[in-house]
Amino acid sequence: MELPESLDTPLKLLRTPLQPNPGVQLYNVLLILVDMMVFFAKATYNIVMSLVHLVAPPEAEDISQDVVLITGAGHGMGKCLALQYAAFGTTVVCVDINEKTNSETVTEIKQGGGKAFGYICDVTSRAQIVEMVQKVKQQVGVVTILVNNAGIMPTHPLLQQTEQEISKTFQINVMAHFWLIQTLLPDMIQKNRGHIVALSSVAGLVGFKNLVPYCGTKFAVRGIMEALAEEIRADPRKPNIKFTSIYPYMVDTGLCKRPHTRFPELMKMVKPEDAAAAIIDAQRRGLVEASIPKYLLYLNTFMRNFPLKNGQLLGDFLDTGVNSDLANAGVKIYNLVILIVDIVVMLVRWIYYTLEALYMVAVPPKPESVAKDIVLVTGAGHGIGRCLAQQYAQLGATVVCLDINDKMNQETVSGIKKERGNAFGYVCDVTNREQIIETATKIKEQVGVVTILVNNAGIMPTHTLLKQTEGEIRKTFEINVMAHFWMLQTYLPDMIQKNRGCIVALSSIAGLVGLNNLVPYCGSKHAVRGIMEACHEEIRMDARKPNIKFTSVYPYMVDTGLCKRPHMRFPNLMRLVKPEEAAAAIIDAQRRGLIDVSIPKYLLYLNTFVRLFPLKAANLLRDFLDSGVESDL
Repeated sequence: MELPESLDTPLKLLRTPLQPNPGVQLYNVLLILVDMMVFFAKATYNIVMSLVHLVAPPEAEDISQDVVLITGAGHGMGKCLALQYAAFGTTVVCVDINEKTNSETVTEIKQGGGKAFGYICDVTSRAQIVEMVQKVKQQVGVVTILVNNAGIMPTHPLLQQTEQEISKTFQINVMAHFWLIQTLLPDMIQKNRGHIVALSSVAGLVGFKNLVPYCGTKFAVRGIMEALAEEIRADPRKPNIKFTSIYPYMVDTGLCKRPHTRFPELMKMVKPEDAAAAIIDAQRRGLVEASIPKYLLYLNTFMRNFPLKNGQLLGDFLDTGVNSDLANAGVKIYNLVILIVDIVVMLVRWIYYTLEALYMVAVPPKPESVAKDIVLVTGAGHGIGRCLAQQYAQLGATVVCLDINDKMNQETVSGIKKERGNAFGYVCDVTNREQIIETATKIKEQVGVVTILVNNAGIMPTHTLLKQTEGEIRKTFEINVMAHFWMLQTYLPDMIQKNRGCIVALSSIAGLVGLNNLVPYCGSKHAVRGIMEACHEEIRMDARKPNIKFTSVYPYMVDTGLCKRPHMRFPNLMRLVKPEEAAAAIIDAQRRGLIDVSIPKYLLYLNTFVRLFPLKAANLLRDFLDSGVESDL
């Protein structure tokens, strides 16, 4: 049957491929060129202003009309912050779980003529926080400065940390940030005035042994703050909300029970009152990031541009243990000679490792065979996990597929077996430590000792923080972070005993930089980065020198269905990565012994390089590339 001409003509137009319009193409090219010119002009201005601010910092704002809420105000740095804010005329809301010490802080402020109010609250309880904030709003007013200070720091090896310790560390050091921000930020936005200060740590910049969970939490705080700042920056209302992340070195509050440093004058313990003064100064001057002492942030940013081995050299040189308490001339001369020798050795090895890294960029190390390995992949029922399982099997590895979905997991196993691969499937909820241990016992009995662990399972809710539910945030961290701890604690001991093993962790580009609509996800992926760095350092410093390798992977958006509404200005430059391509890159990185790798590779180098410049310059590049995810609501 023929259609009437009036209907057939539009259909023919739809069926005809659209030809590129030269005029539109020229316009787009000109638009990009103009954008690039504006980008370079603004970037130059921001860099110059950043250098000016190093010499002449911006003026400190008056905070006498503000209401500041400080968590952990009953002791240590929190108490010092409360006292010093009160001295500036600020109304201080002291929050702590310890009523006695919190009341002492409030009383001391009032005796000094300041304004203070005390509230007892367990910051790990969202319900208690909501109730407490309602009282504060009624009795004091809208909080305009939030200082998330409360934290704990268990200091012993990961394999000796209990489930309760790890969970509590994350509840206080991370989850409390979400509940307080979700509760207080809406009023700040409505008032169009607010400042959120988060205490991370130097352990949020670099991994330390004996602090694996703590490092994970402090990296998470860094990711949360970066992503939240980006989310607010992208808000069309342009609310006047500022963010300051603080990275203190060891503060003498009692958390650091057995500190050691080779150069106590260069890297001495920070006094709580000095730390508080630096934090308030950074907040009043509107600094986005600040370390205490200041040079540590710049040093870390600079060191990230060198191979990891160089950073380890510097770490070993600066922090070698407890110095002798003998003080005679002979010992001093001996120590000076040792110091000079250490400097010479460090410089020689520094040059060698740098040249080695450059050589390996041109000539990558040969991939190791995995034919005799037992590889465990979490989330193996679909997406990257399934591709990883299939490709490892093709390389001759025995693959253990773990997933909570039995049907999909068995499909992966069956597919591998059809191709004559060796695969075993186990159903396991990776958020349940007991299930993980029980499953591991079965695997060891039925398959053997796992030698390659790939922590791949993850979820990614994609909407603004204020629209994320408590359940979503908790589930994101249980799957994306806590599962890593339970898997590491379960499988690492056998690897150490066997003196052979490799841990592969899937972080994300969201573990390198904060992204809009992904605040909890960014926090979780930054946490993975911190866990891997600290665990690697802990194993490196182990006296047994176990042959355990670590590979952290930072993929761009992978087309697995997690990214429901991706957007990108330059799809050819920053396209969605296919799951099979991501899996191939991950396996290649693991087999070649790479410690960090992004997919595509250039993103890791680009992020490290851009970190050398002011945040505003980095935001310009972000806006120019215009890549991310839209809300899925």
